[in-house]
Amino acid sequence: MKKIWICILALTALVFSSCRNNESKETLSPAEKKLMTADSVARRAIFSIDRHIFYQGDPKRADFLVDSLKNIVDSMENCGDLTGLMANELRGELYMFTIRDGAEESFNKVLAQEIPTDIQQWHYKTAGNYLAYQLYMRHNYEGFLRVAVPLIAWMDSLETDSWKKKMSQLSPYYEDGSHSTWGQKMNLYSLLGCCYLKLEQRDKAKEVLKQFDTYSREVLAEDSSRISPLFVNTYARVKDAYVRVKDWNEVARWLGIVDTLVHLYGQKEPESDILKIYNVYGHLDHALKLWILKDMDSAAVEYDKFIKDAYGDLNAMIQSCDQYLMPAKQYEEAAEHYDYLDRFVDKPWLEEISAYYFPKLRANYYAGRKDTALRVAMQIADLFDSAYYWQKKSQMAEMATIYDTQGKEMEIARQQAKLSKQRLIGAIVALLLLTTFFLIYSWYRRRAQKRLATAHSQLQEAYDQLEETTAAKERIESELRIARDIQMSMVPSLFPEYEGLDMFAAMTPAKEVGGDLYGYVLQGDALYFCVGDVSGKGVPASLFMAQSARLFRTLASEGMIPADIAVRMNNALAENNETGMFVTMFIGLLNLKTGHLDYCNCGHNAPVIDGQFMKMQYENQPLGLWEDDPFYGESVDDIRGKQLLVYTDGLNEAENPQQELLGNAKLLELMADQSLTSRQVIDKLMNAVEEHRAGATPNDDLTLMCLSIHNS
Repeated sequence: MKKIWICILALTALVFSSCRNNESKETLSPAEKKLMTADSVARRAIFSIDRHIFYQGDPKRADFLVDSLKNIVDSMENCGDLTGLMANELRGELYMFTIRDGAEESFNKVLAQEIPTDIQQWHYKTAGNYLAYQLYMRHNYEGFLRVAVPLIAWMDSLETDSWKKKMSQLSPYYEDGSHSTWGQKMNLYSLLGCCYLKLEQRDKAKEVLKQFDTYSREVLAEDSSRISPLFVNTYARVKDAYVRVKDWNEVARWLGIVDTLVHLYGQKEPESDILKIYNVYGHLDHALKLWILKDMDSAAVEYDKFIKDAYGDLNAMIQSCDQYLMPAKQYEEAAEHYDYLDRFVDKPWLEEISAYYFPKLRANYYAGRKDTALRVAMQIADLFDSAYYWQKKSQMAEMATIYDTQGKEMEIARQQAKLSKQRLIGAIVALLLLTTFFLIYSWYRRRAQKRLATAHSQLQEAYDQLEETTAAKERIESELRIARDIQMSMVPSLFPEYEGLDMFAAMTPAKEVGGDLYGYVLQGDALYFCVGDVSGKGVPASLFMAQSARLFRTLASEGMIPADIAVRMNNALAENNETGMFVTMFIGLLNLKTGHLDYCNCGHNAPVIDGQFMKMQYENQPLGLWEDDPFYGESVDDIRGKQLLVYTDGLNEAENPQQELLGNAKLLELMADQSLTSRQVIDKLMNAVEEHRAGATPNDDLTLMCLSIHNS
């Protein structure tokens, strides 16, 4: 009987213990309550400040506030009120909220740790969600996939009754839309689908976005009061992604869902400021939808409503280009809106150059604004280097953070293992020291001699490498000198002897080799001549220059007019031109008897004739950009008795040490004297450029050609 009572008591204790364990999983422990109390205090301190201070207020005051808030988080971590994981997540949100660098690094530190098993799981998933969003917005899709895919799979384990019961014991802040598990999963699903779209994986994107749509509908069906801007924004993000890839059927489908969600949100919050913004952008969505349905007149009416309501909103101006004007081929208005692009995009990444600046180039080009299109093309070339640099720098910083965290963990493990080994082998080491002392003394001298010999060998090897490096440098300099001689031999140094013709030209590369060129072909009384400037400098430009000079000589020898020469050269240079190089060029055909000049200006500086800049109706685009583009020629009836100067921008854009340009006014002043010979004119201009530079390094190649015909 006694044994039976003991068994009953044991079973009762076991059941009671089991119930307590289950209850502990569903309730916050005292330690967790303490952590979340400290977390709430820190969040109130951070997010109670008006965010406008950080991008419209006094920068010094903003920096002071950021440092003060960071010190609060640091102090709470040092006192043990916050764990390192929670502190890093808070710092990341602080940097995001105050628009400062460092958020990504802080979130990376959170995800580099092991996944927690207590209430800190909320901070882990929140850091992962913010990090994934930042990587996506930086177009680092590889990094985004590395974070988002495992994070979504892990977050499935949080959608349990025990987790929901724990979260119900906290402030509503921790489970509102954007901070809830379901809200963050919706955000990640939509980002993941858009990421696959941008990576041209259409089938995978469709599969993920179907999961996103199904999951979002289930969330809303479970509790219809959850309708919020989160639903509208995530679905609108998908619609925008399909606009970028021009899948109009999908655009129309997702537009319909966005309209429905905006309607549902309007029923819940009819006076919301956000609803007013949605209604403004609704006109743009309706314009796009009507355009897809080929109802152009109604689309135009909706677009006009959007422009009227969104007047002055830079973001709206740019979005109208992407989502209506460019698809509808309204290039003139799109080009005007793209003028705001530089204020909209602060520091462009590679994908933003592709997404915004290339459409800006196309809009200006198809709108007939060729000069603006050329400036945009040069802007793209300038932005590409800095965008590539910033993207690589960001990727390196991300990897450095990961390696730094992993390295610290490995160092701690190594130190612990080292201490254990030291305790174990301490006694053995003492005995071994006594035994090996005499052996060490005997071979110490031999070892020292060996080290000395090794050092001598390494010194000799370093000396040999220095000699090889010096020889290689001298060989490269010699090869560049030879390349310069070859390039200079490709432009003529002797000029045609023809009665009444006075012609001279000169070229000075900014580096060993350059991208400027000039040339002429004399056929009877017809003198073909050209001056060109290749984009860039150095070896690549010199190779493009050689090809351009060869094409000019070949086509001029066939007796073509300048416009036809330009068309043939453009098609040949644009073919397989993956580097995007181009050449501006002035091509002329002068009848030496009558003085009649036919010419075609391909994006080049206007020549100076008779002391004034030549007035031209057509500038045309540079050669080598787009195949099969038309080129238009012009003519001057008679240039006899007038001096003609054709030049590259190394003349009027020559810089002094203060980076001041020589300028067009100074150029016309120098060309005022028409009594000089062509050689004297070029010598005068060369001397003026050297005097203006005042010892500064040449910033561009310089090429000059001067000619005139005197009446017999």
